[in-house]
Amino acid sequence: MRSVRSAVLAVMLLCAAGALSTPAHAEVSFSFFYSNLSPHGAWHVSAEYGRVWQPDVYAADWNPYYDGHWVYSDCGWAWVSDYRWGAIPYHYGTWVPDPAFGWVWVPGYVWAPSWVVFRSGPDYIGWAPVSPQFSIGASYGYGPPAGSFVFVSANHFLAPRVRTYVVPTYRTPVIVNNTRVINNLIIERNVVVNRGPDVRFVERAHGRKVRPVPIEQVSRVSPNHHVRREDLAVEPRRMARGIRAAEPAVEPIPERPGRIIRAGREGRGAPLASTSPEAAPRRDAHREARPRTQREITGRQDVGRSQPERPRSRGEVAPRQGRSAAAPPAARRPEAADSPSVSTERGQPHGNAAGRPRKDRSREKSKPHPKAPEEKPGS
Repeated sequence: MRSVRSAVLAVMLLCAAGALSTPAHAEVSFSFFYSNLSPHGAWHVSAEYGRVWQPDVYAADWNPYYDGHWVYSDCGWAWVSDYRWGAIPYHYGTWVPDPAFGWVWVPGYVWAPSWVVFRSGPDYIGWAPVSPQFSIGASYGYGPPAGSFVFVSANHFLAPRVRTYVVPTYRTPVIVNNTRVINNLIIERNVVVNRGPDVRFVERAHGRKVRPVPIEQVSRVSPNHHVRREDLAVEPRRMARGIRAAEPAVEPIPERPGRIIRAGREGRGAPLASTSPEAAPRRDAHREARPRTQREITGRQDVGRSQPERPRSRGEVAPRQGRSAAAPPAARRPEAADSPSVSTERGQPHGNAAGRPRKDRSREKSKPHPKAPEEKPGS
C-alpha cells in the first residue's frame, strides 16, 4: 500500500513539473527586433526589401562581416560578432547592400549559426550574406554578388578578429574566379546548420586540430542569455512553407522624431522661409503706432505740415471761402488737421471746406499781423 501511494505521488509531481515548465520554443517577432535594435541604429523603408535596419556604425567602407570571428560549433560555422547588438542581425535575417542606403539588415525569423555562403580555394576562404530571397533547398539563382564577399587567407580564417587580415576589395574579382561556392546550409534535427568549408581543409591551413564547440557554449549567438537548442529550432509552421532567410515585415514602425530621412536639402536643416505676404515681416509695422499724416490720408503732394488753428482777435471775422480747391467733404476726415494753401491776395491764409481758418507758422505773436479788411457786420 505504501508503494502504491509513493507511485501516485511521483506521478502527480511529474505532472505538476510539466505544467510549470517553460515553452519549448521562444518565438521572435518584429517588435522584439525593433525594440532591441532601435537604440543602435535607424529603421528605413527600402524600395526593394521593405523595412530594414542600419546600424549607427555604418560608413562608406563598412562591411557587416569585418568585425568578428568564426567558431566551429556542433551546428557548423557560427559567426560571433564584436558588436553588442550582433546576436540578432547575424543569426536572424540577412544583410544586403541596398542601392539607396548601403548595407542594411533585412529581418528574418529563423535562427542560423550564420546566414552566409562561402567560397573556398587553394589559398583563400571567403563569405558573403545570403540574399533576402534565399530559401534552404530552393535557392538556385539567388547567390550574393561577387562584391559582397569578404576574403582572408586560409590560415587566417580562425583569427580572433578577421578585419586585420581581410584582403583588399580590389583583389576580390581575381580571387572569386579562383574559388568555388560552398552552400552547406541545411536542416538537422529541426535546427539550421551551416557546415561551410570542410573542417579538414581549415585544419590543414592552421596546422592544428579544430574541435566542435557545443552551441550552448558559444557567446553572442542568440539574444537569450542562456542558449537552449530547443529555442533555436525551426517552428513547424515555418518548416511546412519553406525555410527563408528573410521575410518582409508587415508591422508598422513607430515614428521616431529626429530619425526621418528626407530627400533633398530641405530635410537637412530648418524649413525654408515662406515668401507669402502673410508670412513675411511687415517693415512699416512701427508706423501704425502713430496717427497718419495728411499726406498719407489724401495722397496730396502740395501740402506742407499741418498747422493748428490761429486764434482770432475780437471783431475779426473768418476768412472768405472758395479761393482754393479743396477735397470733397466726404473724402476728408473731420478729426484730421488740414494743410493750408496760401492765397496771392494779401498773403491771407484761406480756410478749409468747413470754414475753419488756418494759422501760418511764419507769423508768430511777436510780429504784427496785417489788419484784415474792415467789414461791417451783416454786410
